[in-house]
Amino acid sequence: FDPNFKMYFITRLPNPSFSPELQAKTTLIDFTVTQKGLEEQLLGKVISKEQKALEEQLTQVLEEVNSNTKSLMLLDASLLERLTSNTGDLLDDEELVSVLANTKAKAAEVN
Repeated sequence: FDPNFKMYFITRLPNPSFSPELQAKTTLIDFTVTQKGLEEQLLGKVISKEQKALEEQLTQVLEEVNSNTKSLMLLDASLLERLTSNTGDLLDDEELVSVLANTKAKAAEVN
């Protein structure tokens, strides 16, 4: 075995398939550049960028949904508290009517 031994494989295949043993012992260098190859590389870059933007957008939407859900839960709790603590006529309680209007507006905003 000579450590200075080198072997070069030359092929016209765009993506040659070698055995795992051969791939572990070799380095594949692709010197061909075609229009289709460049388009595929560019498309891959664009998709990775777009997916990152979509992932950030998804995170933002999920945060908004969580925030809206918490707001609705707080408004519901406030409304239920006002309803249970009210002893007189419901329509005479201006704070209850205000909480009900806020809850309705927030629910309409969320939906």
